Amino acid sequence: MHDPSGRWHPGEEAMHRLLRVPYEENPTIRGLPMAYALWMAETPLLALGTVDRHDRIWTTVLGGAPGVTRPVAPQTLGVHSPALARPGFDPVLEALRTDDGRPEKLVAGLAIDLEQRTRVKIAGRVRQSAVQATQIAVTVDETLGNCPKYLNRKAVRPHEASPQLVSDALPLPPEAVDLIARADIFFLSSRHGTESMDTNNRGGAPGFVRVRSNSDDEGVTLIYPEYSGNRLYQTLGNLRTDPAVGMTFPDFETGDVLYLTGRAEVLIGAGAAAVLPHSKIAVRVTVEAARFVTDGLPFRGRLLDPSPYNPPVRRLARESAPLVAAGGKAVARLLHKHPVTPTITRYTFRLSPDPAHRLEPWRAGQHVTLDFSARLDRGWSHMRDHDPRSLNDDYVRTFTISSPPPLGPHTLDGVAFDITVRRNGPATGLLARWTPLSTLDVTVLGFGGGARYADTPAGSAIVVVAAGVGITPLMAQAPDLLRSGRDLRLLWTLRAADLPLAADVLERIDGLAAVTTLFVTGPAPAVLPGVAAHTRRITKTDVLNAGVQGRRRFHVCACPQLRDDVLGWVEDEPVRSESFDY
Repeated sequence: MHDPSGRWHPGEEAMHRLLRVPYEENPTIRGLPMAYALWMAETPLLALGTVDRHDRIWTTVLGGAPGVTRPVAPQTLGVHSPALARPGFDPVLEALRTDDGRPEKLVAGLAIDLEQRTRVKIAGRVRQSAVQATQIAVTVDETLGNCPKYLNRKAVRPHEASPQLVSDALPLPPEAVDLIARADIFFLSSRHGTESMDTNNRGGAPGFVRVRSNSDDEGVTLIYPEYSGNRLYQTLGNLRTDPAVGMTFPDFETGDVLYLTGRAEVLIGAGAAAVLPHSKIAVRVTVEAARFVTDGLPFRGRLLDPSPYNPPVRRLARESAPLVAAGGKAVARLLHKHPVTPTITRYTFRLSPDPAHRLEPWRAGQHVTLDFSARLDRGWSHMRDHDPRSLNDDYVRTFTISSPPPLGPHTLDGVAFDITVRRNGPATGLLARWTPLSTLDVTVLGFGGGARYADTPAGSAIVVVAAGVGITPLMAQAPDLLRSGRDLRLLWTLRAADLPLAADVLERIDGLAAVTTLFVTGPAPAVLPGVAAHTRRITKTDVLNAGVQGRRRFHVCACPQLRDDVLGWVEDEPVRSESFDY
């Protein structure tokens, strides 16, 4: 926050220009309105940031019950925490207690009530003379209320902490990395030179912060996405001109806490997507110092319910096969749709490659990445309660191609491909609404991913475990596998309502029915002729009886629960798994 007179500082203005934000006055309020001060006195948590004597920014979280702050004078908050009496663990409290010759120190705070999903930012100063044994007095220069998006509701209660410093070295210990992987919120502080600071939070689904590196060779680097918000860009504006940042990751269940300080780089557009696919803005943090403290928090919390605005977790590009492996672009025009079940449809597209880009043919089992944003993107809005997840939806979707690739070298101009998908969300809804009298063109970003079942060593059985539309990777590969005489076994579990999909696939792929065992859940009117079928769930025995141990490789394309079950059942046997997460 900076200059509550309505002006923005140069870093904020730069972010607004880059992201084409229409001009509005800075909504930051000068001073501390009493209504905010009284509200803050009822909130259980306060995140607090400051700068230490080494010019590093740190952030902490204090409280556990109402009363962590209270108004003690006009424009002044008293901040209370028993942790103030135990220096040496919390870097913020340590910095505030250290007399480094400065008469006052910049601070920023975020009073937050996670149960009510409310929060207020403050920025100000602490005079050295105002630091007492269990309380500090903060002179508040600026205040700003924030929206409830991305706050996962938690019930917070006080707890008597018994802090133990586990590590203050880099790279991070495994327990700290695990904490980041579980975190659905962290707090961060930044600054605008020597004029002001800002403390805020970032929230999302557990795992939304990714650890890019954690080693002596590569250092410690974190990446997190910036989701759609109020477009003030106060934190990013600070980081644009001064990369110093302080972060803290609290574990509400165990009381463990990870303090980090380092330097941040704001990535925009292609730079963000190259590191964290599907992100328009991302932040890369290079960690320069850290403290991991067990049982260091004076509170505990339990999750009540996650924010409805949380997007799915975005994995780093280096964590999985690139979404676009071939490079190049094309347009895919929808030609036909063939409903297979009430919810599953096969769509046929025709390719028209861009002559300026080379687009290599796909391999059997790969997916196509399609960009529907031209038809679905409604532009920016701050809140969208009727459809909250759409705020961060880039409308880029990936579907396994269920038809074989063209034979031999091909330009792909005019080549058709199929996808077989279940209606689930705006992109498949758009496809379902298409009629032959209309034109639907979507941008093709490329082909990628896909494990080749034919790469299974010769003499080993290829055991495919599929659930529902998880059959699609096999649909493009099965004809060649069967023609070549490979030992293919298909264990396919699906709902009774999806039996028409099984009938369609087994009829279209000659020889597949003979190597298939179906597991049908729900009341089934009749089994398919010529196919082994069970009206029950698949079991460990079913999986282990397929092929011979030591001479088989499992390929799993199923929901996370079944995928994890199979991985546990086969123990140390070779398994390749694909998910529906892309």
